[in-house]
Amino acid sequence: MDELDTYFEARRILYLADPVQWWYAHKAEYPRLYRFAGDILSIPGSAVAVERVFSGGRDTISLRRASLKPETIRTLMLLKHHIRLRRKGLEDLLQTVQEL
Repeated sequence: MDELDTYFEARRILYLADPVQWWYAHKAEYPRLYRFAGDILSIPGSAVAVERVFSGGRDTISLRRASLKPETIRTLMLLKHHIRLRRKGLEDLLQTVQEL
């Protein structure tokens, strides 16, 4: 039986288990999957979209605008985002929505 098939046939892992510890404990049973899991689990979590929003917020909320109301800042950021989407073009926007 293939290593992957063996893994799928095994009993289920507790949802609360630490995946790094689990793979380390089972590395003898699944050596190739262990290396693969190590590669995947070592990728740092990042949300580029979130980082872009914070960056845009930093640009929008300058020292001059620090006294703006939260609603005004939100409106400015939404307008800025809307303008970027319009620049990108309707076709690109539709493709992005379809990929989601």
